[in-house]
Amino acid sequence: MAQRESVAKMTAQRIKDFIKSGEIRPDGKLPNERDLSKILMVGRSSVREALHLLETEGVIEIRPTKGSYVLSQENYNASNFVSWYNQYQPEIFHLLETRLALEPMAAFLAAERATDEQLERLEKCHEEFVGFIMENNVLKISLGDEAFHDLIFESSQNPLLQNLNNVIKKMLTDYRKKVFSIPKEAMKAVSQHDEILRFIRERNPEAAKENMIQHLLISKRGLLDAAQSESNQNAPAL
Repeated sequence: MAQRESVAKMTAQRIKDFIKSGEIRPDGKLPNERDLSKILMVGRSSVREALHLLETEGVIEIRPTKGSYVLSQENYNASNFVSWYNQYQPEIFHLLETRLALEPMAAFLAAERATDEQLERLEKCHEEFVGFIMENNVLKISLGDEAFHDLIFESSQNPLLQNLNNVIKKMLTDYRKKVFSIPKEAMKAVSQHDEILRFIRERNPEAAKENMIQHLLISKRGLLDAAQSESNQNAPAL
């Protein structure tokens, strides 16, 4: 059972990579299960389970009788953003508190323990993230940011920290898509990622930890500013 789940997770990651490559139809429809099975060289049952995992994460939508579709790029809609923020505000702040508890420690440990191979992958993740921003594709930007932060958790060499990160991953997927739909928020993350990566590479745990804290706080500020700006615009005139 565990091996089957592992294959499904690996297949889900490969489908994410396929999405990032841009080799999908303009309408966002993925190849059917049979074709994905051939492309990825895995069984159809593994593809089916992987697609359900990706739907749970908010990456795709499975439409009965029609197939699986990548959730379309979200252009910034201020009123929709504020509606989401107002509806989920307590959960959003719980998520941010949890990130502040977990991610600075992951960065600290990654600076101490990351292997050379993991450092190379972090460099590649950062480069891909910048490329996705140039494409102005919110879904790819969100997945790129997820990959960068997940790799920092992996580089911490602490399985418990990684498991705790996995607990909040579904909420983070939606959070990332909303935040990165705010104009210029993704560009802000580039220099912050660059600094975090630099200090991990230089084996400076305290600086990596501090820069991760600042990164999360800046992201929080961007979220609050966007919500406040739209609320002020919609406030009735006196």
